[in-house]
Amino acid sequence: MTPASPPSLQASIHLGASSISLLVVENLTNSVGEPVDFLEQSVPLAQDIFQRGSIRRSTIERCVSILNGYRETLRELGAGDDTPIRAVATNVLDEAPNQDAFINRIQIGCGLHVETLDEGEMTRLIYLKTRRRLRDTPSMKKCTTLVVHVGPGNTRALLFKNGQISDYSNYRLGVYRTSEAITNNQNSQDSGASTTKMIREHIHSQISQIQNDYADAGVQELVVIGYEIQHLAHELAKPGKTKSTYRALAETSAQIASMTEEMRVKNYQLDYNTAQAVIPALEINLAIAETLQVKTLRLPGSDYERGLLLDIPASFSLTEGFQKEVLRSAESLARKYRVHLAHAAQVTQLSQQIFDATTELHQLDEHDALLLRCSAILHECGNFINARAHHKHSQYIIQNSEVFGLGQKDIQIIALVARYHRKSIPKPNHPDYRELKSHDRMRVSKLAAILRIADALDRSHSSRIGKISIRAEKQKLNIDLHGIADASVERMAMRSKSNLFRDIYGLVVALHESL
Repeated sequence: MTPASPPSLQASIHLGASSISLLVVENLTNSVGEPVDFLEQSVPLAQDIFQRGSIRRSTIERCVSILNGYRETLRELGAGDDTPIRAVATNVLDEAPNQDAFINRIQIGCGLHVETLDEGEMTRLIYLKTRRRLRDTPSMKKCTTLVVHVGPGNTRALLFKNGQISDYSNYRLGVYRTSEAITNNQNSQDSGASTTKMIREHIHSQISQIQNDYADAGVQELVVIGYEIQHLAHELAKPGKTKSTYRALAETSAQIASMTEEMRVKNYQLDYNTAQAVIPALEINLAIAETLQVKTLRLPGSDYERGLLLDIPASFSLTEGFQKEVLRSAESLARKYRVHLAHAAQVTQLSQQIFDATTELHQLDEHDALLLRCSAILHECGNFINARAHHKHSQYIIQNSEVFGLGQKDIQIIALVARYHRKSIPKPNHPDYRELKSHDRMRVSKLAAILRIADALDRSHSSRIGKISIRAEKQKLNIDLHGIADASVERMAMRSKSNLFRDIYGLVVALHESL
């Protein structure tokens, strides 16, 4: 008898704000993983960072111990050295001065490479969760829904209209950030009402900003996502249901605020970290619902950690739907700064054609292609400030803006690619360019070289060039311009803009009229 082959396992590990969790799935032929095991143990990571200023040595060693225990569990389940394990950590680690020491300790002590979830990937995870909710609740596609994720340090808001993202915002408003602020001004004799009052006073300015951003959006339903509030889903909604109300949230918050920490742990099966954080979580969600006058709330149908771990493998890839949402967000930003949209669209499609035709040369991936398209959409937004040196103004605007689904590093790359669409090529003495890692500097140069070519091809801003054919041969990149009898304008622009492409790819750009 042929021995049974070992199971094809895949593991995801999340070092969260208050716990470390492990989800093991077996990969099935239909590409849907079947959960095999789920483990979770509490650790006070966010509490250390926000209340003590850094991660304590005892917390670091507890993390190492937990992770080594998880590795032993994986071995017992039949996982081998080739079993894919992706370990990610909450981005509140970015606020810990000993972040590098913490990650290095885990790599040395557990043999695990830990990635900090950046803003872009965290948004992708929320997007995946929301798409499932929209699929499972068709009525949500017909109304205006605000999805709110109250995290340990920040709150993210995604506005959906007719099933598509209409707006996106990020606020410095989080559960542990708030908890730390009120703990410093609280004593053990404070009542529940006093605690909630302090929370409301502390979060007032950020809630006012949310009101300014979304009061006129006509929000009809609020989808609330978060570790703490999803722990209380059974209190807020009927069994098997995901729909709740503002009233249920208000009553639950008041009830829990009146309890001692020990009572919260006992009555709601919470660990002590979550028991401390749950009141700020409830009050922040309650304040948002209140300020937007929303009566209907919805919660995800799954446990927060399990859902996040299931989505982590999928979030790494870019779906077509997600890419469209990113581009829609970039286009919205372009409209805000009165970009010539026809020119932006023309340069975007030309950039994509050049990118696709030169894949063997640049060896970049689909994520880089997405960043190039965003750069093309936004490359002239600096004209809003001043046409003179607008490339530098474009960099400034993009660096200080948000594009849905993209993290800070992505934003920085887009800003620099847009900056280098004209005038100076990237130089080592340019501060923002210099601060990038070598690999990312090369990405910027490769993408900017393509953008400069595409921009030169629409020098007249008339979108007169439609189809192009590209042929690379020896030391030349030949571009055939179909339907063009005279390319003298484009050829003149190319003389000043093709230098970076020549320096990076070693090819001189040659334009050919083709009727």
